[in-house]
Amino acid sequence: MLKLLAFVIIALQLSLGPAQPPEVWADPIPDFESRHSWDYQLPATEYGPGHRGIDLYMQENEQIRAPFDGVVSFVGKVVDRRLITLHSLTGYKASFEPICSELDRGDFVREQEVLGWACSADISYAEHCRGCVHFSVRNEYGYLNPLLFIGQLWPSVLVS
Repeated sequence: MLKLLAFVIIALQLSLGPAQPPEVWADPIPDFESRHSWDYQLPATEYGPGHRGIDLYMQENEQIRAPFDGVVSFVGKVVDRRLITLHSLTGYKASFEPICSELDRGDFVREQEVLGWACSADISYAEHCRGCVHFSVRNEYGYLNPLLFIGQLWPSVLVS
């Protein structure tokens, strides 16, 4: 009976086509496809080394736009860099750093509204790439690859 149930589930999944991303967001910068890294690396442990996002190649003072409708849950300085975090209506959080912004915590932002602009971090900030803004996404379970939400990375599909 268990084998029959597994067969029915697999048949249903195959008939529905490839898995879709959880949501598809708007590009936060123009020409996104050619101006980002692919180096997302989930750490093996919660506090282990990794790259919990991707990098957007941007010029100083270049605008970054909201990838979705949401509420600003944090805007300000963390240690030596400014960042902004936007909380989606579906529970995801997207953060960008270093970003300067005139928005305040609690502000509602529509998709494609300006969140802020690329700005320099403090001199003490050890940036891992020159001329880039770090873009990360997380939910209650941890960090996720932002490319999945921008429609450039599809979920893995088990093929037998």
